[in-house]
Amino acid sequence: MCYNGPMKNSYTNLKLFKKGAPFWWIGVLFVLALGGIWYYAAHTSDTGITNNESMASTSDQITNPTKTTGSAAYKPTTNTASKASTVVTITQKVAGASQFISLFKSTGVAAEITGKGPYTIFVPTNGAFSQLPPGTISKMTPEQKLRFVRYHVVSGRALDSQAQVAGTIQALSGDALNFSYGADKIPLVNSAIFIQKYQASNGVVYLIDNVLLPPLRTQ
Repeated sequence: MCYNGPMKNSYTNLKLFKKGAPFWWIGVLFVLALGGIWYYAAHTSDTGITNNESMASTSDQITNPTKTTGSAAYKPTTNTASKASTVVTITQKVAGASQFISLFKSTGVAAEITGKGPYTIFVPTNGAFSQLPPGTISKMTPEQKLRFVRYHVVSGRALDSQAQVAGTIQALSGDALNFSYGADKIPLVNSAIFIQKYQASNGVVYLIDNVLLPPLRTQ
C-alpha cells in the first residue's frame, strides 16, 4: 500500500533539507568571508590616511613653526598683544632674554631709542648666549659692548622678515647686517633665525636664536 499523505510529504521534505544543508552553510560562510575582507580593506585604508596625516603634522612642527603655503616656508609667531607698547618696553619684557636685556640697559642703548622711530630690535635668547665661547661678552670693553648691542638695532625701519629682500642693512652701530634665505627659504639675519615677532607702536622686536656679532674692524 502506497501512502502519500502529509506524513510522507513531511518526511520527503526533511530528507531534501538535510541533503541541502551543507550547501546552505557554505553560502553563509562565503557571505561572512566577503564581509570580513571588505571590513579589513576599509579599516586598513582609513588607518593609512590617519598615519600619513599624523606624519605631515609632525613634519610641519619640525620644519615650519607656523604652517604656511606658497613660497613662504617659515614664518615667526607674531605677538600683537602689546602693540601699544614701544620697542624698548617690549624688549625689556621679552621672556628668556635676560642677558641681552641687561646689556641693553647697562650700555645705555635703551635710553637712545626714543621717539616715533620706526625701529627694529633683534633680541637673542639666553640659549644663544650660552653658545658663545666663554668670555666673549665679559672680555669686551664698554665701547665694544655698546657696539655689540647697537648691532642688534636698526633705526629708521620696521623690518618685515617675510618681505625683506636679501642684502645688507646698516645697524645702529654703523655695521652691516646681512639678510639672506636659508634652506626651505627660511629668512635669516646673519646666521640667526627669527623665532618670535613682537609688533610695537614704534617698530618691531624679533626674538632670534643666535647672537649677532659685529664684524671685526681692520686696524
